[in-house]
Amino acid sequence: MDQMSETPTQALHEALAAELRAAQAIANVNVRTWAQEAAITHDSIYRVLRGVRPVSVVELVMLCRALEEDPLELISRAAQRAGQPLGGSRKNEMTRVNRARLALEAAGLYEDLDAAFLAARAAASKDGYLLSVGEWDAFLAGTSTAATTSALGIFLEVPGEYLTGREDAASSQIETQLRFARSMHDVGVTRLAARSLEELQPEEIQAVEAAIREFIDEEEGPEK
Repeated sequence: MDQMSETPTQALHEALAAELRAAQAIANVNVRTWAQEAAITHDSIYRVLRGVRPVSVVELVMLCRALEEDPLELISRAAQRAGQPLGGSRKNEMTRVNRARLALEAAGLYEDLDAAFLAARAAASKDGYLLSVGEWDAFLAGTSTAATTSALGIFLEVPGEYLTGREDAASSQIETQLRFARSMHDVGVTRLAARSLEELQPEEIQAVEAAIREFIDEEEGPEK
């Protein structure tokens, strides 16, 4: 069958193979090692990566786990690559963009993203993670992998689950803490980590943050 008659299913399977190859490259693991970790024969992996046959759901999950990759995120990226974005993926992407920015602002790093990258790369390397410019750009664009998000979460002292766009009570509280830390940073308090706010109630943080933000607005104009 020629490419002009390619079905959406075929396009998605090809995109999944491409995303798996990309994840393998980022993890810097060879197929034989990957096969051992995933409990899948290396021949099967080769056939999937080359697009000879589609990857099964079970195989996809096992392959992703072996690379510490989130299978849902990989599927979402594959769907976008194939021109079939999943419902809500754009909204999640924007949520991740906003949360990445807020976390960087709370840490006082957003004004100089080049310096922030160098600091993040140095910190991540101490834990054995080599952060590339491409991965940093993907983080800022809301499309980073689970491994990158986890590494940057450690650097920013923010749970990786929050940075992935998860919506739950814990994420709401973290957002409140980060907004407070950002406001404190705006008025000169630069050594306040989000985790130091865990003992405060959300309403207490919100009240103080609102007061600080009102002060800043009066001095500098409303936040844009």
